[in-house]
Amino acid sequence: MSNTIFSRLKATLGISLFAVILLTQSCKKADVQKDEPTVSAERIETLRSSVAASTGAPLSAVQYNAANKSFIVASDAMISLEDALKRFPETTDVKPSSAGSDQRVYTYTVSRTNASNIAFYVDGTVPSAWISALDQAIANWNSTNSLVFMKRETSGTTTTATGGNGKGKKGGTTTTTTTTPTYNVLVTTTYDANTSMIAQAYYPEYTGTAGKQVTINTYYNSLSTAQKIFAMTHELGHTIGLTHTDQTYGNLIPGTPEVDANSVMNSFVLSWVGFTPYDITAVTTVYPK
Repeated sequence: MSNTIFSRLKATLGISLFAVILLTQSCKKADVQKDEPTVSAERIETLRSSVAASTGAPLSAVQYNAANKSFIVASDAMISLEDALKRFPETTDVKPSSAGSDQRVYTYTVSRTNASNIAFYVDGTVPSAWISALDQAIANWNSTNSLVFMKRETSGTTTTATGGNGKGKKGGTTTTTTTTPTYNVLVTTTYDANTSMIAQAYYPEYTGTAGKQVTINTYYNSLSTAQKIFAMTHELGHTIGLTHTDQTYGNLIPGTPEVDANSVMNSFVLSWVGFTPYDITAVTTVYPK
């Protein structure tokens, strides 16, 4: 709505599924660009199989998006090609296998050091209503009495410098520079009326950091405040490795039931009314203090 992988949610407005279209963050071009290594189609298929196996998803639920260079699992969870290459060297590729149906976590989670300090940064494309929903989602996860602590960075470092006027006199030009704050997860947007995806998120990275990006589809700006909060809370769950409660992807979390109809990690959108007891069990089991 993420160790975990981004998946489909049914929106309560109509029957559209909840999910997010993720666009990778644009990068600044270096003066000299390095050629990216070419990955063969055969290698992509092997990696797709490994992603399916590691998440418990059927191979049919894992697609490769060449434009974003990412594997998409069950529509709203993602793993980048770069991360997949690190996770699955050719000597350790794994084959798909079946899984159960309790509350679930992806094979890779956030390290204990990183889980206690996850910083989000919202770019200038995100509407204020979604920022408010994100802030509430952050507060929701921080209230679980788990190791997880999230925050939203709002400002970077501001530096002011005054230069001379070139004539040997006092004074001159004052330049103020503000840098983007340090963060782990970028929150951005896209607009796509041709998809049922409301939002999408990356699973945790191979290095033990939180999933690197959450993308909101602003076509769904008409969702209620409570639905937006549910959607953001769900997607933040993916960034720490939680998968869908009502699907068979991922490793089972001890102490959780086979069915939890109101879980925030189900693959459909509800109005936010709080975590279920088993949501709390799931996150405190994976990330105990």
